[in-house]
Formats: sequence, structure tokens, C-alpha cells
Amino acid sequence: MIELDYKKDKELFNKTAQKWAEKIFEDKEYIEKEKRGRVEKNFKKEPIKTTQMRKFYEQILERYNEVKIEKKAFDDVLPFIKMINSKVEYAYSRELVNKSFRKMMTTSIEQIEDETKLENFKLFFEAVIGFYKGSK
Repeated sequence: MIELDYKKDKELFNKTAQKWAEKIFEDKEYIEKEKRGRVEKNFKKEPIKTTQMRKFYEQILERYNEVKIEKKAFDDVLPFIKMINSKVEYAYSRELVNKSFRKMMTTSIEQIEDETKLENFKLFFEAVIGFYKGSK
């Protein structure tokens, strides 16, 4: 479970982020495809491309910048943060992200209720990407 509070989880940006990066990297989902009347199971070659992760990170970063730099009201930005879940689901349905990434995103996004949690998620996500690139 992810707790987007570095005061409760002192390792949020370190060991917790590393654990999630490893989970995402090691999530070897298989794809079932029917060929000639029988189902074949094939493992994906790569759990998730770094560019896919960056696309979602950039969306979080944009929402963060709207609140912190552009000074938009958090309540006006929050629906667009929550909408990222639908984009994660779409990417999952297209097999661009795996179950672990999907779980990390949905679990984290549902916790975002204020600017502090948004900032914590941004930093956590940044750490996950760093550890993920190190896993490759």
C-alpha cells in the first residue's frame, strides 16, 4: 500500500518508490491470444516503456504546475487529476501499462485530496521513474 505522506512513511521517496519500481518492472503479465482455435499465452517483452511512465508523470506535473505556479484553485484542478485514472485504464486496455503500474496510479490518485498529497505523489512518481530506469 502506498501512503502519500512522507511523515508517516519516511522511506516514501526511497525504499517505497524502489519497491514499486521493481514491482512494475517485474510484473510479467502474459497475454492470451487465440490462434487456430487454441489459446496461447505469451509474456510481454518489456513490462512498461519508460516513455509511457513519463507521459503520465508529465500529466501529474502539469496539474501540479497549474496549482503551484499558475495559482489555479486546487478544487478546479482536482477533477483533471482524477481523470488521469481513465487514461491509465485506457493504456492498460491497450497493454501499454501493466497491473502494477495501474495499481500504483489508482491507489495514489485516490489519495490526492489537497496540494500536499499532489506534491508528495509528484515526488514519489519521480523517484519511481528514477528507480525504474535503474532496474533496466
